[in-house]
Amino acid sequence: MRRFWVLVALVLLAFGLRAGSLTAQSLWRDEVDALCYAYEFPYLLAEALAPNRAGDLQTPCACPPPPIATDWTAGTLRERAVGLLGAMIRQNGPLYYFLLRGWVGLAGHTEYAMRFFSLLFGVLCVPLTAALGTRLLGRSAATVAAALMAISPYLVWYGQEVKMYTLVPALVLLALYGLRRGMDEGGKWWAVQVVATTVLLYTHIWGALLIPLQILWLAVEGPRWRPRWRGALVGMALLTLPYLPLALWQAPAVLARRETGFPHHSLGEMALILLNGWSTGILARGWPWGALVCGGTAALGLAADFSRPSARRARLFLALWLVFPLLVIWLISLRQPLFTDRYLIWCAPAFYLLTGAGWAVLQETTKTRRHKGKFSNFVSWCLCGILLLALLAVFALNLHAQANVPVKSDLRAAAAYVEAHYRPGDLLIFQIPHVRYTFDYYFGPTDYLWADGLYTNHRTESGEYRLSEDAAGRWMALIVGERARVWLVASEVEMWDERDLVQRWLERSFVRADEAHFARVDVYEYRR
Repeated sequence: MRRFWVLVALVLLAFGLRAGSLTAQSLWRDEVDALCYAYEFPYLLAEALAPNRAGDLQTPCACPPPPIATDWTAGTLRERAVGLLGAMIRQNGPLYYFLLRGWVGLAGHTEYAMRFFSLLFGVLCVPLTAALGTRLLGRSAATVAAALMAISPYLVWYGQEVKMYTLVPALVLLALYGLRRGMDEGGKWWAVQVVATTVLLYTHIWGALLIPLQILWLAVEGPRWRPRWRGALVGMALLTLPYLPLALWQAPAVLARRETGFPHHSLGEMALILLNGWSTGILARGWPWGALVCGGTAALGLAADFSRPSARRARLFLALWLVFPLLVIWLISLRQPLFTDRYLIWCAPAFYLLTGAGWAVLQETTKTRRHKGKFSNFVSWCLCGILLLALLAVFALNLHAQANVPVKSDLRAAAAYVEAHYRPGDLLIFQIPHVRYTFDYYFGPTDYLWADGLYTNHRTESGEYRLSEDAAGRWMALIVGERARVWLVASEVEMWDERDLVQRWLERSFVRADEAHFARVDVYEYRR
């Protein structure tokens, strides 16, 4: 009963840490894209099923065109539906956007309402980790792992973002818990595993890696599930056979060599990025102490208690859970870089479970030393206390920074500033153009003049710029016309205009009347 109330307290703590600073950061462009896709994807499906009755798409703010080719629009009903769903599957999280649309319809599309959807799944990961960890490592290690899941700055951050990155680990934990219960008891638990894994496949594209990971776990735990082998084989068949055609179809694209916009990383760099994120958080305050404490304790949890076969198999599976997805993404990234740490957020529970196992080992060591003298007991307690205080200090430092330091592009503040000084007839130029959608979410006036900034980074094969400064000036003159006041909202400009031709023309042609600078966003007011 005491452990139950401890877990209740951890769930409440997880909720409080996420809810208390849920709107501390401005929405960034990926979050507004998620809101837009939540409206666009269901509309496109309705249009594919009944083109004459779909009506007009209505969105709560300006939205980019959906990232889906139009080759699905012709043909029979079946061809349209299959073509559209195939295009959606290639986007990360098509199912998440449908779920988000239902949530927005229920709760609204304010920052708090949308992020609360992610918060719910982030909090759910705490009891799921405790449940799975108890089956794998015992109550003590599972409780520590659940505590780490509750207060991890990394998981708190993604529990406050309008994306699928808390739904994914929740589904992974549920699927693996169902698989473990299926090994022990069979019956309905095989269905839990299959359903949770299937939903995961349509929530994030890298969720497909959970299927071979489950096969590896079954191989490791052969003696446990052998009496219930029929349920295991049926479950894995349901998860593999329907998707083999899709896997064969996508294999050439996976193996092709191409640039993706993601940076190239070595395997060691990828592992270090994950370790730093899970040990400290997005801002990595307190590095390397957090990584040393968490990483060292996880290593201890992995290496300890290898004498018992059941413990050895559990730790081997957790190691596979950490290493296998990373290796696969690294191998694919040798030809087309696709690594970003949030794609492997569903491996973080394995890291915290091993860390919990390490803390359990330290606790047991302290207990056994009680009979070996007061000095040994004192040293052991001091060591545990120092490690615990160091970890809590690093986590607290990062949680405070994430809640108080603007990290994401602060278009909320930029929109408020422009709105306070805006006059009808002003022209707003956005550089890069994509930030307009987030700006529009916050900006009060709905009917305002705007223009996309020029893309000036095109080069010839010899490396020369295709657009000269004079040509850029002529284009800008056409865009601005006779406007008396022009605003430039600039963010991530180097992606679009690394020579700053747009702003340089404005500086020559107008008088800079005012400016304001926010996190990753700069606003300039120009008057003729």
